[in-house]
Amino acid sequence: MGTGTPAAARQRWGQTLSDAVAPQPRLWTCLRIQVRVVGALILREMGTRFGRDNLGYVWLFLEPLMLGSAIGGLHLVTGHDMPGGLNPFVFWTVGYVPFYLFRGVVNRAATGIEGNQSLLYHRHITVLDIMLSRHLLEFCAVGIALCILLLLFGSIFGEWPKEPGLMVLGMVLMLGIAQGIAFLIAAGSVYTELFERITHLFTYLTMGFTGAFFMVFWLPTELQAAALVVPTVHCFELVRRGLYGTIVPTHFDIPYVIAWIAVLHLLGLAALRKARLHLVV
Repeated sequence: MGTGTPAAARQRWGQTLSDAVAPQPRLWTCLRIQVRVVGALILREMGTRFGRDNLGYVWLFLEPLMLGSAIGGLHLVTGHDMPGGLNPFVFWTVGYVPFYLFRGVVNRAATGIEGNQSLLYHRHITVLDIMLSRHLLEFCAVGIALCILLLLFGSIFGEWPKEPGLMVLGMVLMLGIAQGIAFLIAAGSVYTELFERITHLFTYLTMGFTGAFFMVFWLPTELQAAALVVPTVHCFELVRRGLYGTIVPTHFDIPYVIAWIAVLHLLGLAALRKARLHLVV
């Protein structure tokens, strides 16, 4: 027996074909959705870390501001002269603030997934969204603290940044390195608590090698090449080039740092993708 007229069959076939080739959401639409998701996660992270009181949000940038100033003040009190005639308070403070960004992103990586695992129940939220929101919040907090410090240094000491763009680039590259390491730590923490226990120790033990408290030109010639193997050293040199200009010699290789960031992100994203399969939502 027939199932209908030829016209009805053609209509059903056309409807099925149109459903099969229905246009998928555009890239711009998907990007807007993810931006909104990350924005919402940032607000949630702020509320989780600092409470719902608006005054609590001040600690977001007040903490790096106070710690950086304390480090600079301690070295200023010692009265040691700096190579190149640099202001010790400005040098040590600006040196610590980028390290605070690195330390904050890396140290909080081990608890990033565990503390937000229930959010993965929502279709639009991914592990990457959770990690990105935490890192962007950290970057904004440290960036605000650094801007306040630079305004104070310019007003009080006349130490205005010579090339602000390089300072921003150095901070962005520092975030890239820290984020790549954080991805690996977050993925590893899904399998074992060991990462959470050793991460803080790792950041403190490596503090002296990151370049936070020295410049490459201070070192003997044979040690300069060894120091420049560490990618964070290039980031600190970039920040100081942006602050001091050509007053003091700086050494950095931007493509070298970008290569490090690319490798760390490829490994980290692959590790996160594999770790996601072991999460129970």
